[in-house]
Amino acid sequence: MTNAWSCLHFSLANPRDASQGDLPKLLRRLASEIEERRLEAVDVLDLTVSQEMTEQGPWWSATLYWSPDDPEPPLDQMSPAD
Repeated sequence: MTNAWSCLHFSLANPRDASQGDLPKLLRRLASEIEERRLEAVDVLDLTVSQEMTEQGPWWSATLYWSPDDPEPPLDQMSPAD
């Protein structure tokens, strides 16, 4: 077994306020983040979208998993010069 990550990920959620149930807003933020990171569609492995029910209604979040073209080694495998 290896101690390396097979993919990278990031998660986003709407702020816990009146817009927490705005799914289109979250998806636009997600699209902006994908563009900012310059991720290619072929790099994306999975996308999960979830909601948690709160007293104020649904609270949306999303996690995107991707495999980079040139992955960095895990921190525990980097030499001190890295």
